[in-house]
Amino acid sequence: MSRKQSESLGDRSQYIGSSDIAGCPRKTYLQRQFPIQPGVSTLLKFARGHAAEWLLSKIFDASEVPYDAQVEVCHPSVPLRAHVDFVFYEPHGLHAVEVKSVSGIPDAPFPQWTDQLQYQLGMLRMMYPKGSITGSVLAVDMNAGEVQQFNGFEHDDTVFNYLFHRGLHLLDVLNDQAEANCSPSHLCGFCQFRVDCPSMSLPKVELPPEIEMVAAKYAELNSSKTAAEKELKAIRQQLLDYTGSTFKGQTERLALTVSTVADSVTVDANLLKLQHPEIYQQVLKPKAGFSRLEVKPLRPSLAKAA
Repeated sequence: MSRKQSESLGDRSQYIGSSDIAGCPRKTYLQRQFPIQPGVSTLLKFARGHAAEWLLSKIFDASEVPYDAQVEVCHPSVPLRAHVDFVFYEPHGLHAVEVKSVSGIPDAPFPQWTDQLQYQLGMLRMMYPKGSITGSVLAVDMNAGEVQQFNGFEHDDTVFNYLFHRGLHLLDVLNDQAEANCSPSHLCGFCQFRVDCPSMSLPKVELPPEIEMVAAKYAELNSSKTAAEKELKAIRQQLLDYTGSTFKGQTERLALTVSTVADSVTVDANLLKLQHPEIYQQVLKPKAGFSRLEVKPLRPSLAKAA
């Protein structure tokens, strides 16, 4: 086990890392076969991650708890490695911390985060057979100034064995001895190989669990928004019944003002098109399209039929 700076992780084409094992085999394979220079947006995300780790290291330094940053763990016989953001040395074992820089902290850690951490814990266990091996994921939202620790992870032989064999499968894939499978996740939206990905083939795509969770939350919030708009409309009418068209009043808690918006005129597009089609064509201007998002909860019977 050794320490390495995150910007100097060696030739990634020569080994499989924890992020590869937790990610999509197809993406890993295509990245190695057809490397693409990261764009400005991706580089900024990397920089944000490094900034979060640097900030946390300063906080950890102040705590005077013994730890190492950017710890590299190598498998003794196959090119599998793990780079752990922080390893804390506790009286009875080790505690690994995986840092994730995010824009908005999720309600629960994504499966890829926990797989990455569990693989790291398994690799640490190989180096330290005795003592406890625990870990946590630290989600950091730099913009909002929020930090959430997802704790309580311990090394699990069964989980690590599964992840270890995923790593061996990836090695076979890179050596053209196996086919790269798809592993859909919330990261599909950022994948440069998404266009022809089998897992994204329309008309119907199987949703990853974390995307289903986000979509369910969207549907819940959208439903409460609709109910709130109906209630607002009724309350608005109650207030206008009291105030009339012009009013100004206040209490110690709030101010209530009602004003009248004067009548105005607008163009009847349908009438203009009907009576003056030549003018209608001259005054048309392009309107940008947009993506329409619709999330509908399904009843159990409909879900099975779908």
